[in-house]
Amino acid sequence: MKSFIQFNKYILKKGQNGVALLMALFFVVIMTFLATSVSYDTLIEYSVSSQSVNKLRAYYAAKSGTELALLRVLIYQKAIALIDSLPEEQRKIAETQKSKLDPIWQFPFAWPPTAFLPEDISKVEQGLIKKLEDESIMNGQYTILIEDEAGRIDINDLGSSSKKIQEATKKQILKIFEIELENNNNFNETYSSFDFEELVNNIQDWVDEDSESANGGDEKSNYQEISSQFGNSNFDFLPPNQSFKTVEELHMIPNMTDEIYQVLQPRITIFGVKGININSATKDVLTSLDKQITEEVADKVLERITDQEKGGPFQNEDDFLGFLQGENVSTDEFNTDGIPLLFGSEHNFIIKTTGSYGNVKKEITAITFDIDNLKERFVTLLEEEDKEKSGGGDEDSGDGGSQQPSNPTSGQTSQTKVNKKPPSGRPTIVFWQEN
Repeated sequence: MKSFIQFNKYILKKGQNGVALLMALFFVVIMTFLATSVSYDTLIEYSVSSQSVNKLRAYYAAKSGTELALLRVLIYQKAIALIDSLPEEQRKIAETQKSKLDPIWQFPFAWPPTAFLPEDISKVEQGLIKKLEDESIMNGQYTILIEDEAGRIDINDLGSSSKKIQEATKKQILKIFEIELENNNNFNETYSSFDFEELVNNIQDWVDEDSESANGGDEKSNYQEISSQFGNSNFDFLPPNQSFKTVEELHMIPNMTDEIYQVLQPRITIFGVKGININSATKDVLTSLDKQITEEVADKVLERITDQEKGGPFQNEDDFLGFLQGENVSTDEFNTDGIPLLFGSEHNFIIKTTGSYGNVKKEITAITFDIDNLKERFVTLLEEEDKEKSGGGDEDSGDGGSQQPSNPTSGQTSQTKVNKKPPSGRPTIVFWQEN
């Protein structure tokens, strides 16, 4: 009996030790789980917070680059205004050298500079740049690209109060499609029977002020199909009869397809300068000016503009026409549509900045608008159009009515140049987009 009792005590003691061991293991597992969970949550929160900080740094890197680009635009505008304010004799000499100021805005810029240095730079120069970079508080990276909108076709000019600009713009856009049909076999197969004039008329209906469609009938009838697609939605506000706010609005135009949009998008703008600046026009835009400007001639024009030894940018219309004559272009039959051709400092700039920090990137797109120059040019064009309609009326013109809309600066007097105020403050921004 005594042995049995001792055995039971032994078993109970062993059982208690086993329970204690199981409880200890259970608590160890729970603590491990809690520690792992807390560690994971902490890691996630740290990553999210770190990513948020990186996004903020990338954004301010992009914004810093954009502000620097705006400063470059302002410096360029001030330099041009300084030339325009010179006495007539000095101004005529200085205007021939205006193109040398273009690198102020044209030259691409990036930070940090050591990431984009040429291979042939000396060690001394590299060391000086690296020292400057180390002293900077800018930890992010950014790249800046400034482009000129004056070399693109302004689709808002389809609703211009100047009939000359309106018709010239329409013919330019139709010429783009004509060239694309000739050079793009896939596009030709799909759109050879497409009515592009009807499409351009639809674009014009969007921006003009009346309610009558250029294709005939009521403008709003073209948007009934959109209304039916969205049930009882009210689309009476289409077309808005006002300027395009973004190029992407073209997707809402009846008969517009993605393929057609891709053809138009790189060649058009909504921030034009009431004409085409030849010195900043693309090859596609040059060929749309006149059927005589073939791809070969356009290549020669671009080659001349970019090569100072061959003459560099064109100084004026006479310089441009003289060059075309050398390329066997009949200048008597050139530009019969009356498209205003510009050769001076008429620029609306689009600034594209990409900021990055870590693996995060932010993009800012800003467009500046030279309102004063644009207003002057538009008034000049309307006055000349009124003179043509009245059959003369050049008695107020100091040049015998020879002022050309394609070169508005040629008709300005030296007094106008002197009284022109240099820009102050940051350039006028009409578009700002952050991605």
